[in-house]
Amino acid sequence: MSAHAPLRRVATTVAGLVATALVLVGCASMPTSGDVMEGEVRVDNPVEVGFNVQGPSPGADPQQIVQDFVSVAQFGPASTNTFTVAREYLTPVAWSEWDRGAPVLVLAEYPDWTVEDFDDSSATTSVQGEALVTATIDETGTYTELPAPSTVEVGYELSRGTDGEWRITELDDGLLVLANFLADAFHRTTLYYPTPDRRWWVPDVRWYPEQSWRTAATQEILAGPPEPLRQSVVSVVPEGTTLAIDSVSVDDRGVIGVSVTSAISAAPAEDRALLVAQLEETLREGDGRSVELSDGSNPLAVEPADAPSRPVTVGDALAVVEDAEGATSLRRVAGTELVELAAPLRTGGLDLTAVGTGPDEGPVVVRDGPDRLLRLTAEEAPVELLQGDGVLPPSVDRFGTVWTAVDGELWVVGAAGRAAPLEAEWLVDRPVRSVRVSPEAARVVVVVEGSDGPEVWVAAVQRDADDVPTGLSTPWRVGAPVPGVAAADWSDETTVVLLGRDPDGTRVLSVAGVGGLAGTADAGSRTLVTPGAPVAVASGVGASPMLVLDADGVLQTRQSAALWPTVAEDVVAVAYPG
Repeated sequence: MSAHAPLRRVATTVAGLVATALVLVGCASMPTSGDVMEGEVRVDNPVEVGFNVQGPSPGADPQQIVQDFVSVAQFGPASTNTFTVAREYLTPVAWSEWDRGAPVLVLAEYPDWTVEDFDDSSATTSVQGEALVTATIDETGTYTELPAPSTVEVGYELSRGTDGEWRITELDDGLLVLANFLADAFHRTTLYYPTPDRRWWVPDVRWYPEQSWRTAATQEILAGPPEPLRQSVVSVVPEGTTLAIDSVSVDDRGVIGVSVTSAISAAPAEDRALLVAQLEETLREGDGRSVELSDGSNPLAVEPADAPSRPVTVGDALAVVEDAEGATSLRRVAGTELVELAAPLRTGGLDLTAVGTGPDEGPVVVRDGPDRLLRLTAEEAPVELLQGDGVLPPSVDRFGTVWTAVDGELWVVGAAGRAAPLEAEWLVDRPVRSVRVSPEAARVVVVVEGSDGPEVWVAAVQRDADDVPTGLSTPWRVGAPVPGVAAADWSDETTVVLLGRDPDGTRVLSVAGVGGLAGTADAGSRTLVTPGAPVAVASGVGASPMLVLDADGVLQTRQSAALWPTVAEDVVAVAYPG
């Protein structure tokens, strides 16, 4: 039997279908002359493709038992039947003791196996494997992409039964999943929590078993925000509220039924409405789905709520432009051109090297030279906010707070003008090289200089009653290493774009997911195709197109993967609100 037979059987079936289709095409007569005729093509709705998993083959040797078990078990989270088949490879005791939940090791390829010597008289043996791991998923469904692929040892003990067949008697807890099959077994789920002012959703990405993802997501929502977000969002779920029935159903009308315990009765009407909105934002996929909340079997009356908005960039990008005499000024980016500001700001005599602006026509902050930040207005002289060595380009959140770093130390300047360092234990001995706040202002992406090179982290922002930042949460590591990362910006609600440098020195852009990237088979980072060699990038969340600036001052906008029209030349810097 060939290696990983359960998957190869399916491949053979698919190949057979393709071959049959080709034969049919070959039998049909294709006209090579005559008039052009208009035809009607009907495309059937696609059907779900499943994996035809198989149990152990009679007489399979220990290595075959192990590698076929790994091939089958990785699809267990998608189907109860698949785990039933996987169970056939284990003894009853081994199955009962095996914790299938965590950790999940995401593999770049199947392991290389080594089998302990055995012969026809052997009753036991072991199989060891070296697995190249690219990411992990923990018991909470949190996906973490490793800084670099790591080799992990995995081991299996086997014994021969009275029927002469080998079965696994002992194995490590957790699941091995090939990266290309991750999205078949697990469902990338975005949980949403409201900001304290209930205006915006804060996303939190998890990976749950495909067959039960809605139930797992609902349980997590009812349990309240995870620790890193606890001081940055609010929960509207009364303590003690859990699922009354350990499942979340979807009927043929597309209504998602969520039955909870009677503790929900303690929630005020507005909180109950917000909880329904939160569950709908998290659980529905596609249009038309709604959540019906019930206390046990009794449906609850819930008034429609003004639901928070998902994170989106509000406003156009600003660009710093240099004229023929070397003077700099500000312009607004409108599509594929630069236009004058509606109310020109006083910039006379300043050497503008970076710009930041708040959403919704918030404050405009510029860097003057390499070491000074100023707030600009149309009526008054620029107001100095901060001065020091190595001041980073500013990021301005929706509360008017300015984020930057001075000589590698993170600083914030409140809307009232008070500047102060923002300390976090995980930033100690990690100089900050880039900082950008998300549109809803609940998260920040930071590029730091670690002991082994640049690192990218995302943390939740903790604020006081006046919305002034007071600290950062324990962070999430984002993305596999992009050599020489210099800057990061938000390009989607859970995606960041990274400006880095290849080993040969070429500037590159990559995108990485906060909790795993959507739209890729393995959820890992991917490189973007860009024109030339970018030295700066500005990206907005929502409909705002990505902007790239090269070393010659040419600003281009991304209209598609291959289409990057030029916006302007002689551009020094560019930034979206945020």
